[in-house]
Amino acid sequence: MDKLKNIIALVALIFSAQLTNAQQTVTLDETVFIHANASTFVSGETILFKIYCLKSSDKSPSTISKIAYVELVDENKKSVFKTKIALRNSTGEGDYFIPTTVKTGNYKLISYTTWMLNKKVTDYFQIDITIINPFKSDIKNGTENKLNLSDSSNQLANKTETAPASGNIAESNPDIKVILPKKTFSNRELVDLRIESANSSFQDGNYSLSVKRIDNISTKKQISANEFVASSREVAILDIQNSDNKLHLPEARGQIISGKITSKTGTDDLKNKFIGLSLPGKSFAFEISQTDAQGNFIFYLKDTFYTSSITVQLIDEKANNYTLLLNEDPEINYEGLSFPAFANLSYTLKESILDRSVSAQIENAYFHKKMDNISKTPAVEPFYTPLAKQYVLDDYTRFKTLKETSTEVVIDIFIRQKDGKNYLHVNDPNVFPQLPEPALVLVDGLYLENQDDLMNYPMKNVYKVDIIIGRYYVGAKPFNGLISFTTFDKDFTSTLTGSSLVKSNILSPKPKKIYNKIEYVNPNEESRIPDYRNQLYWVPELKLNSNNTSFYTSDISGNFEIRLEGFTKNGTPVSVSEFIEVKDASAN
Repeated sequence: MDKLKNIIALVALIFSAQLTNAQQTVTLDETVFIHANASTFVSGETILFKIYCLKSSDKSPSTISKIAYVELVDENKKSVFKTKIALRNSTGEGDYFIPTTVKTGNYKLISYTTWMLNKKVTDYFQIDITIINPFKSDIKNGTENKLNLSDSSNQLANKTETAPASGNIAESNPDIKVILPKKTFSNRELVDLRIESANSSFQDGNYSLSVKRIDNISTKKQISANEFVASSREVAILDIQNSDNKLHLPEARGQIISGKITSKTGTDDLKNKFIGLSLPGKSFAFEISQTDAQGNFIFYLKDTFYTSSITVQLIDEKANNYTLLLNEDPEINYEGLSFPAFANLSYTLKESILDRSVSAQIENAYFHKKMDNISKTPAVEPFYTPLAKQYVLDDYTRFKTLKETSTEVVIDIFIRQKDGKNYLHVNDPNVFPQLPEPALVLVDGLYLENQDDLMNYPMKNVYKVDIIIGRYYVGAKPFNGLISFTTFDKDFTSTLTGSSLVKSNILSPKPKKIYNKIEYVNPNEESRIPDYRNQLYWVPELKLNSNNTSFYTSDISGNFEIRLEGFTKNGTPVSVSEFIEVKDASAN
């Protein structure tokens, strides 16, 4: 049985495969839930979301998938935005800034895992999103909707408080307490919010918190965690013996990158060929896979890498006899999506839309003062650590070329030529004569089949050289030693090309953010910077009983909803909401 069939068999075994004489089935016990900060947005605002990956059966955290997908799909059933989210502890978060190129209309925010692709599209998690773009005119139902922003400068001077939509009722949970000192606050005032629970089973749950202004712009009610659990469908069963079903493997160990090689002549063997995958950069990866009898190969990236640039190549002396192609990321069938009819915008909403648009423009103008920070991602140690012998070139006399450096400094390596190409070898004192096969050579994690690109590369750009002497295996592929070059800028590029080599940009997870939190510790310093936040607070990873849940109001007055969503470790849904009012003290 080839490698791909082994993987499928293992997946079927791990994920509750049920084998009978008539059929083989797999239980698809996975779903996702999204908590988004709103369902109606104006251009210039940001969709913030938190993903919960859960078991369909009891809504406890699912540990199957390590990657989730989020897409924004328009009414024409085209993807406007798509991202991968790395799941940590079965959760992840992300955001999407809505540019002015996105048209007014109804959209779907959809989330799924590759394991869920074995279900129908109607089983993916969906949120109906409305986006209003005041800068573009659009035609709906034969009527032109156009918002005139020519008076936006006057509108800013006459911003008025808009009443909240009627029918907003606070939700509660007997195990969760939302503690506020009062319900009415002034602009730029501290809101000392506490969210507490005495129930130990709730304290270790996963939660997200949003504090956002509500106005009279109609909005679709977003499904809560409680409603999600109440409306969930039964666990799906997939018949993997049915030829009509294509099994999508779960990304159980990380991102999946797959592809196929074909023979140009149609006669060359496709089985057990070595394929190398390089993800170069500051934290790099290099892995080797083997093909099955049909030339298919697959990689699982167990660590999260935030680089989108990859190089995949066939490692074979006759590589030029083959063509290598990468598979696209799996796509959903958008035809199964249904969108509600778009309601024409009422002229009475013009002031509210202008309020939101102007506020977003002001906030974006001062983005550099309030920008979010990228969470420092832990560096992934090279896969050969700590076996390597290291040469930090600044510790020695510097030489211009690799030939001089290998002769005078890194004396463990030497250069040989074969068929007019240069290859690096590691000198193994325990072997004589030296074996003919070259070493594994990496530059910033990029695998080089031959080292012609290094011959004229300035060694002043190289920070260090790592060496492993002796036989070294990556997967089932042996090399006669390892040589890894690390440059100062970690931006080495190769000129190598060919049909058996693919350089591509893939959809990669985005680094985790630390969302900006406005604090008026010294009001005098901040007094000249306008604060037109409609989104006062967003915490994708909330800890109950924490002392760090307070936030400040902005210069925007009105009614704001505090919404907490999440799940306990045993799958109990939590949906809690409360409302506060912010009044302009100067208006009294």
